[in-house]
Amino acid sequence: MADRFLQHPFRFGAQGGVAVIDDADKHLRDKILAVLFTAPGERVNRPDFGVGLNRAVFDELNDLTIGALEFRISQSLRRDIGDEILVDGVDVEASPEDGELWVKIAFRRRTDRKPRNLEVRL
Repeated sequence: MADRFLQHPFRFGAQGGVAVIDDADKHLRDKILAVLFTAPGERVNRPDFGVGLNRAVFDELNDLTIGALEFRISQSLRRDIGDEILVDGVDVEASPEDGELWVKIAFRRRTDRKPRNLEVRL
């Protein structure tokens, strides 16, 4: 039987129970997104959890702040879900023309070490 994981965001399923998924890669992607978009201090019992990527949209994005953001993302991923993934690289790019922010994360699941990528655009 395949592993089953709670659906993220948490909700009830069609039969009235808790919604679950069988896709381990989707579950891991949801965990990474939770780390990226949860602001530090937002979780009462884990005040250091998360990056708070939403706030970066309002920061002045120069080489220094982009480097600090890349560091903050990689450290948070290693701290918060490092038992499940190996972070190979984090690349943040800012577009001065349209104000978009791209976050590219290269990682491997610890169980199979297969390379994976996740890109987020803000």
